[in-house]
Amino acid sequence: MEKTYSLTAHYDEFQEIKYGGRYSSDILSNGMTLHLGGSLDRHMSRGRGGTWSNGRNKDVSGNSSNRGLPRWSRREICLLSALVFAAGMCVILGSMLALKYISLDAQQDPLCRQDCQSKRSLLRAARFVQANIDPTIQPCQDFYSFACGGWLRRHGIPEDKLSYGIITAIGEHNEEKLQRLLLEPIQRRGPDSAERKVKEFYRSCISIEEIDKLGSEPMIEVLSSCGGWDLVGAPPGAAGWEREGAPQRPDFNELLYRTQGVYSTAVFFSLTVNVDDKNSSRNAIRIDQEGLTLPERSLYLGQDEDSVKILAAYKALMERLLSMLGAHNATQKSKEIIQLETQLANITMSEYDDQRKDISTMYNRITLRQLQRIAPSLHWKRLLDRIFHDNFSEDEEIVVLATDYIQKVSDIIKNTSKRCLFFRVALESYSSSSALVRNIS
Repeated sequence: MEKTYSLTAHYDEFQEIKYGGRYSSDILSNGMTLHLGGSLDRHMSRGRGGTWSNGRNKDVSGNSSNRGLPRWSRREICLLSALVFAAGMCVILGSMLALKYISLDAQQDPLCRQDCQSKRSLLRAARFVQANIDPTIQPCQDFYSFACGGWLRRHGIPEDKLSYGIITAIGEHNEEKLQRLLLEPIQRRGPDSAERKVKEFYRSCISIEEIDKLGSEPMIEVLSSCGGWDLVGAPPGAAGWEREGAPQRPDFNELLYRTQGVYSTAVFFSLTVNVDDKNSSRNAIRIDQEGLTLPERSLYLGQDEDSVKILAAYKALMERLLSMLGAHNATQKSKEIIQLETQLANITMSEYDDQRKDISTMYNRITLRQLQRIAPSLHWKRLLDRIFHDNFSEDEEIVVLATDYIQKVSDIIKNTSKRCLFFRVALESYSSSSALVRNIS
């Protein structure tokens, strides 16, 4: 069996053959014997007349276990050594750079890092300002147009809004982020998982098919549990409610608790917990004006053609809702609701009024006892105790931002029919659901 040799591995031996005159004998440097025209020692033939024989200590045969590994040439060894050296240098240099970076970061002053973050924030703010100004306008002549002209040029007032500004735009941007987070798959599905609760709650609100399937039944159940609202078939006189088999007497304060405390819907007034505007070390219960279904009080006053159209569409919507709730004479009752909300609009101060922008003018910290005297038509302590699951003292201090409004709204509640008040509360709760949007369309 012939033995094949690599030309690369035996490059030096072939060079010795080419320049054979440099040797004084037929023994090559690797211990092999050269016989010109002969045969290989130990019967190994080459086929071109020149034969090789291995003069080493082991016999060469067809058995692969006796074959020696080919030698590396000096060129290959040099190349491999160079690659190993280059790789080693790269590792050493990389380690030195990493150690230098770590040491510099550890020695860096925290104030310096904070200063760098401040600089980045300032650069972002500068780019924002530059994008929103109008450099074509002289600031000394019209500074507002100079400062806001770029933003006003890129943004118009949407058709569904009466005003639009940067705060509204930021709010919409944050809502888009929240919506994407709420629509992501639930990762933690434990019974106490806050993520699962909030995502399932949000998805129940946007499940239009389920909302349409339920229709007005959930609202009717809430109203029925409070004694109903239409008062059709109510027993005559106050004593009639006490008779056996008589329907449950309507309780406006109970319905108000459900809308404010259970469904978190502001009706007639808003009830929130915020940082005290004059003492940031404490939180305070804050009561403010609230209660209009339409977005602006001017829409109830019919001051222009658009307001008249919107008010007419709103009246038609109320008639439809009254019919869904099983009301009798829906047209007459919708007029009563419009009159009630117009009264609320007349005592509500516009958010664009200068007085609403001055917190020191609106701020009024009073006790529960004082609030009960100001607005006696509502049971304030019972309402707050149930909402906050507490037992407040009569001397508990709360912040009222619209004292005149609260006093006047108490008078309106006192002089308005229970049926009208109940439907006003029901409408405010119902309008917060997605079903209202579907019914309008």
